[in-house]
Amino acid sequence: MNLMNSMMVRMATVAFAVALLPVISHSSIDTIAVDVGISVFKTMPIGVVPFAESKPIDWIEEKPHQIVTRDANLSGRFDVVASDKFNLPLFSKAHAKHYVTGKVTPVGGKLKLECYLYVAQTKDLLLGETYTVEQKDLRRAMHLFFDEVIYRLWGERGVASTKLAYVSKIDGIKQVVVSDYDGFHRSQITRDTTISMMPVWMKDNAGLYYVNFKTHRPKLYSKMFGGSEKSVFPQLDQTYSPAVNPKTGELLFSSTVDGKTDLYIGNPVTGRAKKFAYLKSNQTSPAWSPYASEVMFTSDRGGGPQIFVMGKDGSDLRRVTFMGRYNERAAWSPEGDRIAYTSMDNGHMNIYTCALDGSDIVQLTNNAGNNEHPTWSPDGKLIAFSSNRSGSYQIYIMRKDGSNVTRITHSGENTSPTWSFFYDDIKQQKKEGEK
Repeated sequence: MNLMNSMMVRMATVAFAVALLPVISHSSIDTIAVDVGISVFKTMPIGVVPFAESKPIDWIEEKPHQIVTRDANLSGRFDVVASDKFNLPLFSKAHAKHYVTGKVTPVGGKLKLECYLYVAQTKDLLLGETYTVEQKDLRRAMHLFFDEVIYRLWGERGVASTKLAYVSKIDGIKQVVVSDYDGFHRSQITRDTTISMMPVWMKDNAGLYYVNFKTHRPKLYSKMFGGSEKSVFPQLDQTYSPAVNPKTGELLFSSTVDGKTDLYIGNPVTGRAKKFAYLKSNQTSPAWSPYASEVMFTSDRGGGPQIFVMGKDGSDLRRVTFMGRYNERAAWSPEGDRIAYTSMDNGHMNIYTCALDGSDIVQLTNNAGNNEHPTWSPDGKLIAFSSNRSGSYQIYIMRKDGSNVTRITHSGENTSPTWSFFYDDIKQQKKEGEK
């Protein structure tokens, strides 16, 4: 099976058996397997104390301290030291130099949320934020506060306020959905009677690009949050595997013409597109480097699917992966120093990372079914992916060393995650939540 056939099959992750496409159909594979229990990255102990309530509140989701605990555990930066109340001996023994707590007060149908980060030894206030929100927006406020905690203690941006887009089977049809990065507050984006798949975020998080089969061929579409769906590059017969240029917003994508798959680049606003590179091999699954200076993609140039890289002008073509006969779906780390990708091991798909020259290969998943479609968090600390280790395809998050695997979806079938960019404008998140 050549690259076009194998990659087209796997990109579908559902029955991609459309008679109009020369591909072989088999069940979707989007999975994880890891369970590396010990992280090689330094974490910081942090105390978490339940927020005081001025009067009892009928919570509809998790309480504030539970959200903080989840954010801390997912972040890859902290080890939570939980306590029902301020407990200096406990915090000191665990080397927790700081702790988070707060107060919640019902005010006119909303909640006044006072969030505090204290120095444990002296109880000095290090950070304080107040939010007045409806209870349905409590989680978003806590995510914002926790990102402030990360910035204060680490000097780096956190990802608690970011989001994930992925494919979810709803009423038997795969649709594109968006949720908070922790799997909560899921919103359905597409509502088609045909398969939607391969979502990627627009440069400013204002919407998504994805693939749909309503014309019986894979075609790219765009949808702004709160807006209507639009066809992208309708002049091309088959378009899929979109990748957004992080600097310009241009789309790099695959298109199949007369049985050959090539990379194209186009402006989704003007609709103009042209072939990106003239290679004899098939190319698919492109990924831009963080500064949009280079492009990675999967090609059968080496005989089987392997990952290659070249400059944004198509120059300096070179092969990255050499270990294994089947490597695909490269995702470039935000730091630009490593890639995550999927490789086939003894009939199972697993996730690896390696340096840009193919060295320093690290296997992140193993012995747990199929593991696929890695996507980096915008801070480069985490990797989300899909896995069937539970018996159904679900979305998981792990640290970039493969540790602390956490399942964030729990029902139905969910595959092909893609992490949003950082939100620079909080209004974007509000608008996205109103779609």
